[in-house]
Amino acid sequence: MSEVILVFTFILSFLLTIYGTPLAQRVAFRYQLLDYPDGKLKNQAQPVPYMGGVIVYFSFISPISLVFAFNQQLLGILFASSILLLVGLFDDFKALTPGIKFLFQVVATYILLKSGIVIDLIFFPRWLDLGLSFLWILTVINAFNIIDIMDGLAASIGAMSALTIFIISLYTNDFLISILAISLAASLLAFLKFNWEPARIYLGDAGSMILGLIIGSLTMMLSYTRFNKLAFVSSLFILGIPLFDLAYVCILRIMKGKMPFWGSPDHFALRLRKKMNWSSQQTVSAVVLLQLFLSGAVIVNFFSTPRITLIVSIVFSGFFLVLGVVLGRVKME
Repeated sequence: MSEVILVFTFILSFLLTIYGTPLAQRVAFRYQLLDYPDGKLKNQAQPVPYMGGVIVYFSFISPISLVFAFNQQLLGILFASSILLLVGLFDDFKALTPGIKFLFQVVATYILLKSGIVIDLIFFPRWLDLGLSFLWILTVINAFNIIDIMDGLAASIGAMSALTIFIISLYTNDFLISILAISLAASLLAFLKFNWEPARIYLGDAGSMILGLIIGSLTMMLSYTRFNKLAFVSSLFILGIPLFDLAYVCILRIMKGKMPFWGSPDHFALRLRKKMNWSSQQTVSAVVLLQLFLSGAVIVNFFSTPRITLIVSIVFSGFFLVLGVVLGRVKME
């Protein structure tokens, strides 16, 4: 029965996005909720509508509301993500300061944690679990927000992250995580039809922030340590690309004497595109391939020994360090 529900959820979420996105485009054009080219970070040929986040969220939550009884955790995700959706829409329409956005992110994170979604590592005290959970959600929200700088990039990484979580949840027999992950993956995969270069609609801040909150929540809900005491590092692999870009951009901006959250062309995907002289499609495809390797590492970490997990972690850490150094030499301004 659960398999039928999962298939139904995937199909309904996928179809809602396919048929709902054109409607979202029309609404965005009517109310001028558009992203205009600026010749700097925004190099699209013409204005592109936002509202992608709204349709992804609607398509994600609709099938779940039909097949799953809302419990405290699900309500927490719903309430917290709804706050970020509204704040993101307002920011897309009339840009908010980073401080105001961060304040609402803190509120949404607090609500999420109050619903019981908290990192639960058996070798950490409760207060440390809560502190790490708070920091983790805020970090992932901003990681997805900051990586949404190329057509199809955030949606592709989000879809792969959700699918990886779905695969793990099948082994841990957690139906809530499975249904949330497969619904989100289906919505994002369908959205890529419209978001792949040249994008006809964007996720916007509304979409990227709720992606971060939902996927960050799912990584905290997964059961790790009963399989491998170091398997909790799998979360870092599931979200390796957004977390690397967030850290990379912040470090480069601080080194230049700039504020970490003010826009600049320092993203590793933009530097990779220039370094390799690739198109945006080629760059996104390469980043997705890298995420595929990271997802494979998640599976290895989950079912291997702590020693193997440590070795895999060191290898990927070294890779990202070398990648950062090489791309840091690319002149972007």
